Amino acid sequence: MKHLILPVETAARELDAKLLLAVHAVQRGVAVTLGLKALLNLAIDRFPAGVFLPPNFSRSSEKMIAIAGQLGHRVVGWDEEGLVWINEAMYRERRVSRRSLAGLEKVFAWGAQQADALRPALDGLDVDLVLAGHPRADLLRPALRASYAARAEALRAELGDFILVNSNFGWLNHALRYGFTANGERDLAALAARSGFPADYLAHRLALYNRFVEVLPAIARRFPDRQIVIRPHPSESDVDWRRASEGLANVTVRYDSELIPWLLAAGHIIHNGCTTALETAMLDRTPISYRPVISPRHEIPQPALVSVEARTPADLLDLLGDGGLTRRVEAPVATNLAGLVASASGALASERMAAVIDAMLSEPRPPVSRWRRLGGRAAAMQRRMKHRRTSAAGDSSRNPAYYSQKFPPTPVAEIEARTAAFAAALGLPAPRVAEISDRVFRLTPA
Repeated sequence: MKHLILPVETAARELDAKLLLAVHAVQRGVAVTLGLKALLNLAIDRFPAGVFLPPNFSRSSEKMIAIAGQLGHRVVGWDEEGLVWINEAMYRERRVSRRSLAGLEKVFAWGAQQADALRPALDGLDVDLVLAGHPRADLLRPALRASYAARAEALRAELGDFILVNSNFGWLNHALRYGFTANGERDLAALAARSGFPADYLAHRLALYNRFVEVLPAIARRFPDRQIVIRPHPSESDVDWRRASEGLANVTVRYDSELIPWLLAAGHIIHNGCTTALETAMLDRTPISYRPVISPRHEIPQPALVSVEARTPADLLDLLGDGGLTRRVEAPVATNLAGLVASASGALASERMAAVIDAMLSEPRPPVSRWRRLGGRAAAMQRRMKHRRTSAAGDSSRNPAYYSQKFPPTPVAEIEARTAAFAAALGLPAPRVAEISDRVFRLTPA
């Protein structure tokens, strides 16, 4: 049977999107192995040959893309973080590795903007650039967003007309405490070396983070009858946010469930330079961009195209007092989205991608040589050995506690329920789901 392998790095961000892609792939007779990236990648040599779709094509994916190719998998790519960035040059520097791209057959682009940024990096490589959009955008379409209506209503019943503060300070407030000294102080030079971001950019983000913390008491006092919910980035620590909310009875820190129900349920949504703003706009809602620190050289422009802006605490409080703000959408938003997300309208990205992947798997292709495959198996075994040696380190992304924050243990019944809901919304038969190991699932035609 044809086979697709889908690693999931951050469940709240991408699990549902990849389940939706899997639903479409299964309709075409493609079996899908989907699961936690850290665990699925360790077993890459134990799966039938197929198409491997890693979550990015940055330097961090170079080894896995190479190993997958050696094992006989055909590799295609997309970038989960390819929708918002400061400028093309910085995007290519941080998120695009030519060595990774060279191991791909196709790249799925979010839209025209990302495609333009990728073309210089793809120059001279035999890689097809497919303007497909992204399944994460598909989930925001009316038919599929209805799958989240019950969870959104439950949040409204619990929290009322709440204010959602969507944090996007992963590197400044990392769960693994990157960039912190032994005495708890931030070392931006060390953080710049680890993250690849310039120190002055990180200083700008730190100033923003501090302003977000400082404005919380003012919001809590101005709206004592509303809950303020801080939702940290998936890679963030919640410790500092909980400390910042101490003594504020109507401020809570939550990181549970996927993002879409929160965006549907919130009375107001606050962000700064976050993909969440685009997702909110695709739900026909308007977020607030809080910009208390202005630095065009360091700010991410795309979210501002779909947001209303508050530059001061007073501006922010006034916007939060406008009860109809979130439901009003300005006319240019649809035009702005069209240039960013190819699947904002028309065919679903998940359907387009499934068709491309099925066509690849249907093409005859000579098998890789025995020696090349043995090299891939040896490399995969070396990765497993390294994982066992390093996974206990507290600051390692291989630490089970860290990757469990990004993809908590998930029962097979929940995967079945989600895929069944998406299939029903599209009028398709639900796939059969089996758990083949911890947080790794196989989806096949029923």
